[in-house]
Amino acid sequence: MARIRTIKPDFFTSEDIVNLSPLARLLYIALWCEADREGRMAWKPRTFKLRYMPGDECDVDVLCAEIVDRKLVVLYGDGLAYIPAFGEHQHVNPRESVSCLPAPDASPRVRTRGARDSDAQVGREGKGKEGRDKGASRDAKSRKTSLPNDFAISERVHRWASEKGISRIEERFEHFVGVAQAKGYTYADWDVALMNAIRDDWAKFGHTPVQSLSSFPELRA
Repeated sequence: MARIRTIKPDFFTSEDIVNLSPLARLLYIALWCEADREGRMAWKPRTFKLRYMPGDECDVDVLCAEIVDRKLVVLYGDGLAYIPAFGEHQHVNPRESVSCLPAPDASPRVRTRGARDSDAQVGREGKGKEGRDKGASRDAKSRKTSLPNDFAISERVHRWASEKGISRIEERFEHFVGVAQAKGYTYADWDVALMNAIRDDWAKFGHTPVQSLSSFPELRA
């Protein structure tokens, strides 16, 4: 059930948000509407696609992976998820029904207010958070890595390409690696970065000039 939520102007310039691909940003906002008053929800990517992005040609699993990888949403339990510090960034209608989903357990995946997740729900917006912002920025950068020496086309990427009917994946991969090395890109998940590049149609067969990548800010390091 979708719910009414709010969004602050600072969302659009948050480091966590600008590093998402455009459709992942849209899906992330949609997940606020999906979440209950405690920020909890059933994790059903297929349902999200039908409910919030019915007219978009996209791979919802890839978009969800982007969001989860950046800890903007944390998975827990059996098919459940929550948005960290959701209550700190949303003014929930007091008449809204209480959550019927169990609370996340006390595993290490659940962060405290001082951790990066606590400020990530709306891109660390609001006043009085400068100290936490700086710490979160350092954490975000530390999770990114340069292109691994042993980076190869994983079974995950092969399966995704097969489902999408994408051919000549090896040539696309070689071009992606060449550009990533030339530009010094860093990513937290290189599989997702490769799939995004192919999806956005710049990882072609060596014909796309490196200069033209300036039109894809979401792929910059």
